[in-house]
Amino acid sequence: MITFFRNALSSWVVLAILGLVIVAFIITGVGDPFSSGPSATTIAEVGDNDVTDARLSNQFDRRLQTARQDDPSLSTEAAISQGAMEQVLEQLIGADALAAMADTLGLAASKRQIDGEIASMPAFRGPDGRFSETTYRELLASQNLNEATFRSEIGGDIVRRQMLGLVQDLSATPRTLVEPFAALQLESRKLQLGFVPARAFADVKAPDDAEIEAYYKTNIARYTIPERRVISYALLETAAIAAGLTITDKAIEDDYKDRSDVYDAQEERALSQVVVQTKADAEKIAARVAAGETFADVAADVAGYAASDLSLGSQTREALAATVSKSVADSAFATDKGALTAPIQTEFGWHLVRVDDITTKAARPLADVRQEIEDRLRKTMAENKAADLIGEADDAFADGNNIAEVAKDLGLEVVTLPAVTAQGQTLESTDLELDERVRPLIERAFAYDADEDPVVEEAAPGLHALLKVKEIVPATPVPLADIKPQIQAAMIFERQMAAAKSAAEQIITDAKTGKSLTELMRARRLPPMQQIEARRIELLARKEPVPPPITLGFALPEGEYRAFPDARSGAYVIVYVEKITPANLEEAQSFVSTLRSQLRQGATGEWAQDFVSAIMADVGVKRYPDALERLKKRYLGTLDQP
Repeated sequence: MITFFRNALSSWVVLAILGLVIVAFIITGVGDPFSSGPSATTIAEVGDNDVTDARLSNQFDRRLQTARQDDPSLSTEAAISQGAMEQVLEQLIGADALAAMADTLGLAASKRQIDGEIASMPAFRGPDGRFSETTYRELLASQNLNEATFRSEIGGDIVRRQMLGLVQDLSATPRTLVEPFAALQLESRKLQLGFVPARAFADVKAPDDAEIEAYYKTNIARYTIPERRVISYALLETAAIAAGLTITDKAIEDDYKDRSDVYDAQEERALSQVVVQTKADAEKIAARVAAGETFADVAADVAGYAASDLSLGSQTREALAATVSKSVADSAFATDKGALTAPIQTEFGWHLVRVDDITTKAARPLADVRQEIEDRLRKTMAENKAADLIGEADDAFADGNNIAEVAKDLGLEVVTLPAVTAQGQTLESTDLELDERVRPLIERAFAYDADEDPVVEEAAPGLHALLKVKEIVPATPVPLADIKPQIQAAMIFERQMAAAKSAAEQIITDAKTGKSLTELMRARRLPPMQQIEARRIELLARKEPVPPPITLGFALPEGEYRAFPDARSGAYVIVYVEKITPANLEEAQSFVSTLRSQLRQGATGEWAQDFVSAIMADVGVKRYPDALERLKKRYLGTLDQP
């Protein structure tokens, strides 16, 4: 369940590169990662920087949301119990340590590098697939992100990647390390497996009432029902609102007129650009191009531009004005095909733009775009209506109205679940069909008490819910009388397994004296021995998990016996390593070379981890475990209220 966290956060390479963490906040809609919230608490100090509980919470929520795409059943409780929050904290500490060291060394990303990173981000692309200044501004505003801080974080990510590059190009793994590992993968083993099933000992003594009661008391935790909650909710779906809206012809026609710049005929130009910091350099480039030199050669010589740095792609006048400047756009669209503009000064420097090609995009008549406009208007109106309804619900709850009253006013249906655990399991109704969309709501309900007012929670994009905890059922042991037959069956099985263990161990003792395992199994009327011969690498290549007895067989030395309990098969398994055939590496040089490359990649990750750990030690890290525990308890709903 927690595999995603372990895989994603176990390497300092992933930890420190971060994959433009700030952009991920925008894409996932977690919120402003720079906002410390109303009551930020420091969980760790990294040099002069703090990792606050709000910052850790935002990052943890984002990781959990991503992990749930892979495993929708992953609960917050499970993630926290298996150390996911500590792993995310170490990620943030490592990133801050790299940033602090970069600052000490005077390393910083250039404005051009930051501009390039932002322009390449999918989140900021417009409908035409290119960077949109409007989308960029709107998205920053929607997430309440300050542009200066945003650019600073982008620059920090660039520098962190550059610093980790120091350990990316290290020497190859030596053959003295690779060959023993390759030999281990290619060795072949011949195993014998004998199953001693528990059911073969049907004559074990059944437990009496006193023994059953003692077993029940000893294992009371196993027979205790977790805390459950009776939850009422009413779903508010943007899609359902949209389906009920009527978009008039006039609204479509008005939108078509208002967005004439999108639908009218447009001229697009394929452009190349170079930006220099002085007018003299711009004039030098213009003069050399006018004298017959190619634009790419002169830009490379004077400004250090690669050919790939020049292209602006196909641009409309409006798009170019939004991403560069109006003056540059006006000049570029007044210049003939194949010609170069005069030098133009903006806040970025002096621009020279060459017009590589000119194409005309035909106008799109209303009939062709009517459905597109209707869908967009419907979506926008539905989102606005949903936001209004959510606001009305919040106000009504603040005024003391209950969930039934508010749901009725909004035209929503209230659903009340029987008492469920945080995982959505119930005892009252074994045939409960739970709407998978509400599982996140059930988990969040465990953060509220029954005496709290109803709330509005977001279950998924476009799906909100009015939510109320009506009753809390404490964790309660199941009465012994209700489960006595199950306990009796469990005790009988344990006694059968004990008898199977004793028989398996006796068979091994007899086999070590030279007796045949096959004959020993036959004499006890047990299933015949199974023969397995395979190489370790063949087992690793299997899609399904390797059975534990076989795994054990590949860990024991030749000639060794072992009795192994296999609960899945309800038996004790006798494992005997009959023969081990060493690998012939001379016949597997290709495999050795491939393995050498793979080990190098793994070693690079370890070197990167050591590198960042050393930086953390140099910068200085102080952790506050109590603050971390408070945050975890807040997530789990176990934080005592003052």
